[in-house]
Order: sequence, then structure tokens, then C-alpha cells
Amino acid sequence: MVCSITRWMRHGSAIVPALALILLFSRLAYAGAEPDPIAAMLARVSPAVVRVTTVRPEMQEANGSSGKVATAATTAGTYTSFGSGYIIDPSGYIGTNKHVVDGGIAVFVKTADGVRYPAKIVGVTEDADMALLKIDAGHPLPFVKFGDIDKVHIGDKVVAIGSPFGFDNTVTAGIVSALHRDIMESPFDDYIQTDAAINHGNSGGPLFNMEGEVIGMTSVIFSPDPASAGIGFAIPSSSLQFVFERLMKTGKINGGMLPIHTQQMTWMLQQALGDPDRLGALVTSVQDQNGTMLQGKIKAGDVIRKFNGEIVLDPRDLARKAVKTPIGSDAALEICRGGVIQNVHVTMQALPEAKPIVLDDDGPRALGLKLDSARNNDGGQVVKVDAVEPDGTAADSGIQKGDVIVEVQETPVSEPDQALRIFRAQTSLQHHFAAVLVEHQKQLHWMSIAIPD
Repeated sequence: MVCSITRWMRHGSAIVPALALILLFSRLAYAGAEPDPIAAMLARVSPAVVRVTTVRPEMQEANGSSGKVATAATTAGTYTSFGSGYIIDPSGYIGTNKHVVDGGIAVFVKTADGVRYPAKIVGVTEDADMALLKIDAGHPLPFVKFGDIDKVHIGDKVVAIGSPFGFDNTVTAGIVSALHRDIMESPFDDYIQTDAAINHGNSGGPLFNMEGEVIGMTSVIFSPDPASAGIGFAIPSSSLQFVFERLMKTGKINGGMLPIHTQQMTWMLQQALGDPDRLGALVTSVQDQNGTMLQGKIKAGDVIRKFNGEIVLDPRDLARKAVKTPIGSDAALEICRGGVIQNVHVTMQALPEAKPIVLDDDGPRALGLKLDSARNNDGGQVVKVDAVEPDGTAADSGIQKGDVIVEVQETPVSEPDQALRIFRAQTSLQHHFAAVLVEHQKQLHWMSIAIPD
């Protein structure tokens, strides 16, 4: 095929100059063209998007003593998982999903310039999928701004950035497919639906409008396969701003709540209950500690129509209004009971707070590699990784137990002490990373391992 094309070009002498002229003008036109709006926007916001790596304990089932049916979980080692995040403040605050860091024993953040930082978990939510991280870079960081979700419309173009399957800085584009989606994840469900491709590893990444403002955080995909099927969901910026601002102040939401369960009103329930319309939240049960919290003022079957003078659209709207109300304050409710409109006053209760995720707040202090001597198939001595400590700087490099270290900083190694000496030497050379040639499952590849300070 290559030969036939070459012959055609050689003998078609009249065609080749014309083709060359077209290509020349195309290049000149492209060189003078205005940059694509998406490309220009990405150049501004991409530096604030990060990769989040979480180290988790790998559990295995250990049988109990003879005659016992129960088994106990024991730590077999560690594994790493990847997610995404975005810097929301130049001091190093980072927004991501709770499920990205949940269960972690160490969390690291890699910024767009390739620098890796240990992260602290400032706070997480109990009923929503949000977490706030903090890194200390020693200098101001690029950050993003939130957009106004009320200005977002179905059909608007959007762009998602993240680390799907570990591929950093992956950009996908699409439109807003729907707004105010309730996917039964939490009482605050008000998701943006988008057809921008979202895959595993995108979780916690930002969803941008064309002005480069964050209007959502990609969190959930619906797909029969691990890959995207074009149905993804993002937490809206209104919820993100509220939660992250409060977590930045105290590490807690400090939000209000009503100790009740509610459901959506329907046309048939409206007819049965004699309610004037289908707005409001229908109370299904009261979780009230023997009636001491609401003093019996609300009961199952009530329809809460207004909260502090504002119309309640549905149960999610009631939950969002309640969480923004100070704990202990008086809340005026308009309810419909048995077809009769009534007004009651109740005291706002405290929204349950999530238990803090405890990490090593001092960050990694050592390399975290346990090395041992082994023999290869040729009988030669090699350096084998015996363990990778979760709080070490090597934890999120990708190196695993059983790997063979062939070279460190382009120096062949055959003994553990030799490899460790080269690693330690990088500190005095003020190198932040060491290049390591690793044999994994009979394949060689280079990886970078961070050097402890």
C-alpha cells in the first residue's frame, strides 16, 4: 500500500504541488486562527486540577480456631486507588469525593506540575459524598472558582477534567443532560446529569462551564460496564460551596436538621390527604427521641409546605433549607394536616457529623520500602521488594511487594543496602525523586519514587 501511494505521488506531478499548496495555506490559516474557546479555558483551569491517591489496607479472611464458624479480617498489605480533585483556595484546600479517601490510611496529592504532597483530610460529610483535603506546598497554588448553578441550563456545554483509570489531566466534553436529579444517594441529591465521559478515577474532579467556573463535582456514573455509558452525575456547586466553606472554618458542617423522614408528594396522595397542591415534603416518620426534640408538633402524614416563610418544593429542598439554618434556632413551619393549614414552631437540631478519617497528619517520614535479597532465574542476586509501608514516600509510586529493583538512578543494584544507599544519597543531592527501573511480572519499566525530606 505504501509503494502504490508513493508511485501515485510521483506520477501525479500536477496533483502534488496543488496538495502541497493546500497544506501550506491550511497551516498558515491555523497559525493565525483564534484559539479554541475550550482550549483557552483549559489553559487557565487545568493547573488547579489534581490527582488524589489513597493508600488502603488490603484485607484477607483469616479462619478462626477449630470449631468456630466466624472468620476475622487481617491486614494482608496495602493497595492504592486513584481519584481526582481540584484546588479551591491558594493555601492548598482541595475538594474531592468522600468515597475517594474513605477507608484510607494515607492520602497523597499530585499537582499538575507533577509534584507530590502528603494530604490531610480536613473534614467529610455524613450524608453526602464530599471531602475537603489540605496540602502544604509552601507557596500559593492555582485555584478554581465556583459558578452559579442557577445560571446553568439543560444543553449547556460542560467540560470534565480528572484522572480516569489513572490517566492524569484527561479532558472530556459534553452537555448538561438534566438538572435536579435524585438518584437516592443522600437527602441532598440535586445532581447535574451530563454526557461528558466520566469513568473510574474521575471521581472528585471538577465539571466546568465554558467560563472556566466549577459548576459541579463528578461523583457517580450509571453504566452496566466499568466504562462510561454517557450518564454521569455531578454534585452542584451550590452544595459544594456551602459544605467546603464550613469545613474550612471548623472541619464540620454545623448544619441544622429536622429529625423526620419525608417523601415526595404525588397527585394521588395530594387528593387523598386534601393538600392544596403537590408542593412540600410528606412526613413518613418522626425520629424524635420520645418526642423531646419536636415536642410532638409534627407527625406522620403532615405535609411541610413552608420553612421560615419559604415554599418547600420537595423533600430535598426541605433538607437543604434545614442544613443552612443555625442549630438551636426557631424554625417556623407551615404544615397541612388533614386538609387544614397550620403553623408550628420547632427547634432546629444538629445534623449528624461524619466521623473524621484519621491519617498520619505528619505525612510520610521515611522511604517505606523493605528490601530483601533474592535469586533470579539465572542464579544471580537481585533486590526484591519485601513490603511497601503505607506511610512511606514510595506508597503511591506504584511499586509493589514482589517487584525486583534493577536500577536506581541509572545505577544497577544487586544488594538491598546498595539500593538504600543510593536512595539516601538523593537527599544530600536535594533530589526530590529517584528514577527506579523495576521488573514487574517479567516486564521492565521506570517509575519515580519520592525521596523523604
